[in-house]
Amino acid sequence: MNKNSKPHTSDKLQLKKAPKAPIRSVLAKRLTGAVKVLLDGEDVTPEPLNPALNEATKGGTEIVTSIRKLDKNKSLTADAKLFTESTTRFHSELHKQQVFADTVFRQSYHTASLVDNIVIEPERKLTLSTDSSSKQDVAIDVAAVQTAFVKMPSHISLLLKETPTYFLLELPSKTVDKDSEEAAQVEIENSTYEYLTVGKGRNRKVVNAEVQTVQILKKTRTTEAEEVKRKHNEAFASEWDMYDSYGGAQQKLKQREDDEIADYTNKEDEDEELSKEDLDLLKLLRNDSFQEALCITERLLANNNFNAEQKRFRGLSDPDPHRKDIEYKYGLKLLWTFANKETSGKCVSALTWNEDNPDILAVGYGKFYYEDRANGMVLLWNIKNPVQPERNYKFEHPVTALHFSKKNPNLLGIGFYDGAVKILDVSCRNIRIIGRSGKDSPIFSPVWQVIWYQGSDYFRGTEQIITSSQDGRISFYRTQDNNDLIYEEIMRVSRPEGKLKGIETLKRCHVSGIPVKRHAAALVFRQHPANGSIYYIGTNEGTIHKCSRNHYHQHLDLFLAHEGPMYELKFSPFCNKLFMTCGDDWHVRIWADGISEPLFELNKDFQSIQSADWSPTHSTIIANVCGSNIYIWDIQRKIYHPQSITPSPTRCRNTVIKFTKSGRCISVGDIEGNVHIFSLEDMPFPAYFEDDLLYNSILRCLITRPDLIKKIQKSGKLKFNKSDFEKHF
Repeated sequence: MNKNSKPHTSDKLQLKKAPKAPIRSVLAKRLTGAVKVLLDGEDVTPEPLNPALNEATKGGTEIVTSIRKLDKNKSLTADAKLFTESTTRFHSELHKQQVFADTVFRQSYHTASLVDNIVIEPERKLTLSTDSSSKQDVAIDVAAVQTAFVKMPSHISLLLKETPTYFLLELPSKTVDKDSEEAAQVEIENSTYEYLTVGKGRNRKVVNAEVQTVQILKKTRTTEAEEVKRKHNEAFASEWDMYDSYGGAQQKLKQREDDEIADYTNKEDEDEELSKEDLDLLKLLRNDSFQEALCITERLLANNNFNAEQKRFRGLSDPDPHRKDIEYKYGLKLLWTFANKETSGKCVSALTWNEDNPDILAVGYGKFYYEDRANGMVLLWNIKNPVQPERNYKFEHPVTALHFSKKNPNLLGIGFYDGAVKILDVSCRNIRIIGRSGKDSPIFSPVWQVIWYQGSDYFRGTEQIITSSQDGRISFYRTQDNNDLIYEEIMRVSRPEGKLKGIETLKRCHVSGIPVKRHAAALVFRQHPANGSIYYIGTNEGTIHKCSRNHYHQHLDLFLAHEGPMYELKFSPFCNKLFMTCGDDWHVRIWADGISEPLFELNKDFQSIQSADWSPTHSTIIANVCGSNIYIWDIQRKIYHPQSITPSPTRCRNTVIKFTKSGRCISVGDIEGNVHIFSLEDMPFPAYFEDDLLYNSILRCLITRPDLIKKIQKSGKLKFNKSDFEKHF
């Protein structure tokens, strides 16, 4: 800058000079605020570029100030001298570098013109006053200060800190290590999930109620709709084709109506002619749509009278489990009775609940005594209408056995007294036979048992019918394209000879000569729940034959179970090694598979026991009918006396008893054509581990039979996988 040049000034920019201070360097004045830059009245004095310089300057000023406050009679210590010398040297270095001067005073004005009466004397020694009133001075050697000065560091350390982490996408792992801390908790959660989905925890109480709610189809984000496959088809039909088709259908419909009216007229009175109004009414009554409307109307009317009973049947009005007056009375409460004029005097020979719809009950009617003469009939009752049946099928011969198909719930297998076997489609109101035993069937005796069974080997996955008949034949029927069923004989039961193992009986008298019958009647047939190739046969002589599909002409085991005909053989729903039998010798016996000796017996009255059944929800509860009474046993409590005895409402002899699938109700049929529906009242709560309860109850019943306990323990615990049971039944 030229000396003669004048500094550039502005009206707004003003330099304000601080009050007079002791003589110091220009840089010291700048750092301590001696020179201030004001812009429109605001202090805009620049700060040093290096913050360490300002901090060092402030520190040095404070130290010098503190030194000045020393007592006048005392001199500076060595540390104070050294620090003062270092501070002076530091100021000198700052002045040489002109860091602040080059930044602030880079304008057109001269630094010397801004500061008045400031003299910088390059003396070798500076004088510091310790007190304003003191005359003592302290001399500081500049060379000593320069020697003691520590050079500035050549580099500056920077501290780097991590910024916060933001997750845009996180996919947590679904697995943990076996040795980690979370492994135990994950195993507990997995076992709980398996218990609720596959194990016994899935058997929770679920209410199936029909409501008029619009079904809304939903899908989550993780699912995709399946692609709908389409194809193009085309067909051409002229007006003549449509006219002929429509005319032929109308002619066939009219011909069928005329035939039905003619049949009805002939049955009523062949000589009497119906009027036009009666014919129109007859056509209306035979209309399928009108009959469906009548069925719905009857359901609504029946609901007004049986609303409370229907709720109890479905479990919608169960007693409060937390009530204070809980008593285990094992009582039976009559809900309603399936009966009408057509069923009066006809014996209930068989009944079965539908596998898919638990509201539908199929009842077969036949005869009880040999000398009776009666026709057969199958009625389908619905709990929505306890007054009238919704299907009525009449047959020429008495019905002896019924069983619904599990794979096709609309198919009903029927066995008759004349040995015939038929498959009925109950979805149609009229009799629609889709299969019947053909001419190749050699059976002419009553068929006492009909069971749907899913075939194995070559016919795996297809349902077939297996029957047991009075002539001792175990037969196999397979469907084909036409209505005739293909017959095949599995085995024919022979009469036992010699001494049999099993129950102890009196010695029978030996009858010389050739017996009239060489084969025993197969009254009961049961498939093994775990092994599909093994089955059991109960005969009219009280024997049980354990047979196999692999051996057609011999049995695997044989033992005596009753002193007379055996009427029932059923496996426990909770154990594949335990089954129950009842017969004409007044006893219900419990058996273990592989042990030819009964575990214990249930006996109350000296009458024949026609039927018995296991409870599907309580493993220790058994129900049976004896005469006109209904007995409820609980082997968990006692086996010498039933828990409850309920007489039949009609005081008739009972023939069939069966639990519902839910286990809340029980159905009982008698010889007069009545089917009573009872609800189980004041029953104990189901146990969490029913198989353990059954096993412990049996061991407690056999406390006086250590030999049987050892046999049971040797054969293994009485448990099984319930899926195996549902697979075959």
